[in-house]
Amino acid sequence: MKKLRNKFLFSVYFLFTFFIVLKLHAITLNNIEVIEPYGIKMSKEEACVVARDRLFDKARREASGQETMSAESTQVCQFSEDENNCKIFTNSFRSIGEILITKYEPIKYDNGKECKFASAGNDIFEVKRKGNFVLKNLPKQSDNFNFRISMNKNQFISYPINLKKKRKSNETLELTLQTMEDMYISIFQWSPYEDSLTVNKIFPNEIDSINFFEANIKHSIPTTKAQQKYNLRVHFPDEEYYSQDEVIELLMIVGTKEKINFFNDYDYSDFGQMLGQIEIFRKKEKSYIIRKRDN
Repeated sequence: MKKLRNKFLFSVYFLFTFFIVLKLHAITLNNIEVIEPYGIKMSKEEACVVARDRLFDKARREASGQETMSAESTQVCQFSEDENNCKIFTNSFRSIGEILITKYEPIKYDNGKECKFASAGNDIFEVKRKGNFVLKNLPKQSDNFNFRISMNKNQFISYPINLKKKRKSNETLELTLQTMEDMYISIFQWSPYEDSLTVNKIFPNEIDSINFFEANIKHSIPTTKAQQKYNLRVHFPDEEYYSQDEVIELLMIVGTKEKINFFNDYDYSDFGQMLGQIEIFRKKEKSYIIRKRDN
């Protein structure tokens, strides 16, 4: 009877400790609000969806505490004409693989809707959205399950993609990596100027499909066997639809212990939730600036 009682007390203590630890790891944020501008070509429904993703993004960034970037990413943004947005995009992309949203409660406005719209003048409108969140940090991964990666450049001067003849001379992006353990490498690209709601997988792909890399060997992407078949050419966006002279693109390199057949693209918020379901992984972010080439 005494042993049974001791087991019961131990179970109660274990559960109590478990819930205390769980509570300590939970991050509660209330009344988070965003105001997102949008143009005349975007519908209210589309703007409301964009505002939701911006709201989730803001919650993740606030939950992550200090928004620290690598020295390399900081340097990239210092060379940007829009340093503030560069830092926002970089910190945003970093946070989606570190903070998991476990609960979201939308807050409705006085009109009973989750989104509130207003005109800002000159065919520009604003949408507001707010909510309450419970988030948690993803577990810290082992320092031994790691890799290092470098890019050939982080600043490119490229012709717009709509200039078919000239774009052939645009430079290519080349990656070199070395892993501490055998692992599978996947690379995702986010182009917030073009489609801030979607993350695309660029490696592995139909041409370069083998993404298993042995430890302590220098590997290249595109891989050596596939370099004659394709390249990662860096283009400036179509100048007919994009009027600025500079854009930033971001890469997330994900290393996993097991082979995972990722989809070719993910909704931005779903991408972060997906990473949170992987038991053993390591991620690193890289960013680069593309400037428009005129001559």
